[in-house]
Amino acid sequence: MSLYALQKLIRDVNRKPACRDAFFQSAETFAAGYDLAPDERAAVTGRDVRQLYAMGVHGLLLRPFTLLHNMPEPDYLKAIRGE
Repeated sequence: MSLYALQKLIRDVNRKPACRDAFFQSAETFAAGYDLAPDERAAVTGRDVRQLYAMGVHGLLLRPFTLLHNMPEPDYLKAIRGE
């Protein structure tokens, strides 16, 4: 498991328009460029907020990532709480 690579991917999507476009075009192809474990790859490409949070992705990276995917705050909070 590489939390660093996972958080780097999310940061790149959050901050770099070209990375964001590539992720939205094909999350699987974009994620292949990062050294992720299979469960990390599945969580980020599936936008599994609960799993990403459980893996240790920092909220200051995760919340902007969810905003890009139009996730309302109540849904985000439920996801990270496991509700």
